[in-house]
Amino acid sequence: MCGFDDWLANQLRDAAAAHRWRLDETRRPAAALDLACAPRPTVLLVQADPAADRPDALQLVADVCARSPDVAVVVVSDAKLSEGEQAAWTATALDLGARYVLFPPLVRTILEDLTVGLMTAAVRRARGTAAAVSPPTALAESEFIDLAEEGHEDE
Repeated sequence: MCGFDDWLANQLRDAAAAHRWRLDETRRPAAALDLACAPRPTVLLVQADPAADRPDALQLVADVCARSPDVAVVVVSDAKLSEGEQAAWTATALDLGARYVLFPPLVRTILEDLTVGLMTAAVRRARGTAAAVSPPTALAESEFIDLAEEGHEDE
C-alpha cells in the first residue's frame, strides 16, 4: 500500500496477519509501483488526498494499471468532499484503472472485507494460472469417470 500516514496500514494489519499475507507499506509511489508489479498476487491500496495539488496518487494508479492490469487497485481517501467533487474524483480514478474508490465514512470492516475479497481472488487466479501451466499429473484409475457406466452413453 502507498499512503502518507500509517492509518491505512493499521486498518489492515490484523487481516493481513490472519491470512498470512505480506503487507508492504511505503510512502513513495515509485516503491509502490515496484511492489505492485512484482510477480505475485497483489492488491494495491493507494491513500489519496484530492485536496493536494500533487497528482502522485492518480499517476500511481495509471502506472500500475498500465504495467500490471491484473493488480486490483483501490483508492482510499479520508477527505470530506462534496458529492460533485467525489463523483469527479471517483470517475477519474476509475478511468485510470482503479477498481474501487472509497471516501468517508470509512469503516475498518469495509476495508478488510474489500481487501480480503480482492486478495483471495488474486491468490486463486495465481493458483489457477500455476495449475494451468504445470504439467498434468497422472490420475489414479479410481479417479477416472466412465460416463458409459453412469448411463450417459452416446445416443
